[in-house]
Amino acid sequence: MSRYDGDSILRCPFCDSPIEEPKEIMGRFGNTFNGGGCICGAAYVYDRSGHNMGDAYVDVLSLACDGDLDKAWSMTPDEDYEILELTYNTRSHKFGREAVSRGRPSPGFVFVRLKINKDD
Repeated sequence: MSRYDGDSILRCPFCDSPIEEPKEIMGRFGNTFNGGGCICGAAYVYDRSGHNMGDAYVDVLSLACDGDLDKAWSMTPDEDYEILELTYNTRSHKFGREAVSRGRPSPGFVFVRLKINKDD
C-alpha cells in the first residue's frame, strides 16, 4: 500500500514509485481535472472534494487511454485494466481506504493501469 515516507512523497499503489503532485489537465471536451502518470504506466486523477469520484473515473480512463474514449469505454475492469480508488489525507499525506471522514466524503485518488494484451 502506498504510504507517507517522511518526505511527503506519495507512491504509486501499483509499483511503489514516487508520483508527482497532480497537475491540471484539459480534458477532451474542455473540462479540467487534476491528475498525472507514473513511470509504470498508471494514470491517476485527484478529486479534492470527494464528491466527484464518478467524473474522476471517466477522466482517469480517458487519461490512461490517451484521450481515446472509444477505447476507454470498450475495456472491462480487471480484464483490461486494474483500478484502485484511494482516499487521501491532506494532513498526513497518506493514502487510505476510508471513503467518509466525519460524515463528509474524503478527497480521493483514482489509479488505473492498463493490462498488457499479448495479442497486441
